[in-house]
Amino acid sequence: MARWGIVSALLAAAVGFGFVSDGAAERAEQSCGDAQGNLRVMTYNIRTALGTKNPGKNPLHQLFEGHDIAPIVAAIAAADPDVVALQEVLGWGQAGRIARALEMDSAFVFHPSPLPWWGNAVISKCPITDKHRVVTSRGKGNGKAMPVAVLDVGGHEVLATSIHRDRDDNTGIQIQRMMTPFAHSDTPVLLMGDFNFKPNDKRHAVVSQAFEDSALIAQSGADYVLERGTYPVIAGSKKHRRIDYVFLSKGDFIASDVRVIEGIHAEASDHLGYVADVTLTSGTD
Repeated sequence: MARWGIVSALLAAAVGFGFVSDGAAERAEQSCGDAQGNLRVMTYNIRTALGTKNPGKNPLHQLFEGHDIAPIVAAIAAADPDVVALQEVLGWGQAGRIARALEMDSAFVFHPSPLPWWGNAVISKCPITDKHRVVTSRGKGNGKAMPVAVLDVGGHEVLATSIHRDRDDNTGIQIQRMMTPFAHSDTPVLLMGDFNFKPNDKRHAVVSQAFEDSALIAQSGADYVLERGTYPVIAGSKKHRRIDYVFLSKGDFIASDVRVIEGIHAEASDHLGYVADVTLTSGTD
């Protein structure tokens, strides 16, 4: 599995993104959300499907270890989301395999690197009608990029992202690059990912000027999520903290319930999948 991830990285390095359909778009038209605009969305840092082996060790140093997507697929299937933001994905090949196993579309982008090998993806039951890549950081060996996927949600456009903030870049420029593509857009936005900051961080306050933290506005489930956090799964010497978020563009959504995917799925990654049930209100009847 790991060797194929490296090969896929080499093949796609020149274009910087991948787009996988395999007929999933046609199936998605019948299964994405519902007529009332209800969507289940999820963000999940999958640690390249290494699980919790060698906690704290960089996935780059484990490229030839066993990468098993089955626990990742099972955890996502248990949540049954319409849209998922994936981080730490081992190439577009891995993104495509996860998407196909779940009968979803996929849009993947590589992070900037001399030898691109990992990146982020949006996978979706909702048809992905367009996508582009936004580079948010070019840090020392830890650059980051995000896919911006255009989703067809019952005839309404929604933009969905998958963000992995470069924790080595504390200039604030990175946050602005994440938000700039949506500054003058009237299209509803799902800003999702591993932001590598806690709720009391000043960067959370910056994002909250334009977006709502789904866990803070949810009608149920928030108390447990706020206490449990999303990382790390195995606490060790570190206290659990919330660094994975689904942010919603203001005025476009309401959030009814939030939760984390744990139990038998807890050790599929070193992060817990975070799920939000939201309703698209902007532009719907």
